[in-house]
Amino acid sequence: GGVYVGLAPQGTTAPYVVFQFISGVDEHTFAGRSINALYQVQAISRSRWPKEAEDIDTVTDGLMEDATLSVANYSQVLCRRISVVAYTEEDQGAIVQHVGGLYRIMADES
Repeated sequence: GGVYVGLAPQGTTAPYVVFQFISGVDEHTFAGRSINALYQVQAISRSRWPKEAEDIDTVTDGLMEDATLSVANYSQVLCRRISVVAYTEEDQGAIVQHVGGLYRIMADES
């Protein structure tokens, strides 16, 4: 289904991945300013069991953990998973699995 910021477009066929900014803190040091941000990345599956979403999360985590990211006007310092996200919900009678994690992204202003 793809990778989307925030929400997948209506009608997107699962499974897919969504990510979104959760929070961030500007930090000031003698060397300049940096950002300490938290992003949520999760696989979404319309399966009764979480295995499909878990398998996608395993691949996503392998790509995200210590990844080199491009952040405009910043030099990346860190990209680390700090927490697991996993829950099940019902959407119009269908089971939806959410499996992923929270990632700490730290970068220095360049």
